[in-house]
Amino acid sequence: MADGFFPTLVSKDANANSQTNPLFHAITDGTDLALIDASGNLSVLVNNGAAGAAVNIQDGGNSITVDGTVTVTATNLDIRDLSHTQDSVKVGDGVDFVAVNVDGSLNVTDNGGSLTVDAVDLDIRNLTLAQDAVQVSANGSVNSVSNPIFVTFAQAPITGEVHNYSTATVAGGGTSNHDYTVVTAFLLKSVEFACSGGGKVELQVGPVATLVSKWVGFVPKQGGLAQVKFDPPIEVPVASTGTVRLIRTNREGSSQDLYSTIVGIDA
Repeated sequence: MADGFFPTLVSKDANANSQTNPLFHAITDGTDLALIDASGNLSVLVNNGAAGAAVNIQDGGNSITVDGTVTVTATNLDIRDLSHTQDSVKVGDGVDFVAVNVDGSLNVTDNGGSLTVDAVDLDIRNLTLAQDAVQVSANGSVNSVSNPIFVTFAQAPITGEVHNYSTATVAGGGTSNHDYTVVTAFLLKSVEFACSGGGKVELQVGPVATLVSKWVGFVPKQGGLAQVKFDPPIEVPVASTGTVRLIRTNREGSSQDLYSTIVGIDA
């Protein structure tokens, strides 16, 4: 055949070359004869033109499935925000626990189970009668007739008690006033009057300018004690200089000592 350009049909046989009638070739890198292993896998070195350089892999808007273990080394890895409907975070492994700083409020749910909280000085809402019940008992058992609560009644010291005492030497037929000026609202419980001879005592209470008589007592010629108790007590307001006054009279012809006591409580 003369030299020249002729269309040539290339095929491994007399049939036309096609997908079902391919040409078989041995692929080699110049050293190893075959780069295809027994399983039919072709060994390919992929790079971007520089030996050891990184190769970018993209999914073309789809997804890439990787078989095997993938190890990722990263700093400041940015992932999507966690969602309570899609994600769960375990803090601690039951032995070593991780401290978590929460800026704001942290909602914790037990998902139908229970939560155990180890805490000192735990701050919870104020208890209310409508929502809460607190068991009161003398010990760890329920309070009952056979497990009563023991109560001791303590006697607190009485405050505000008043015992106002006065004595005066009074000439025959003369008088002497025994006044107690009220400090707060005063409850008059009782008055006492004594002398060695005949005497008289008159009780007056109220604002000092408008005193009102409440009781009169007498001691006979041989002397003695006149006493009265008020139940309920007589209340004497402090307004306008509240006053309790005992007007003591010597009913003898000669002088004698007259004694009196005002008893009550500064309420």
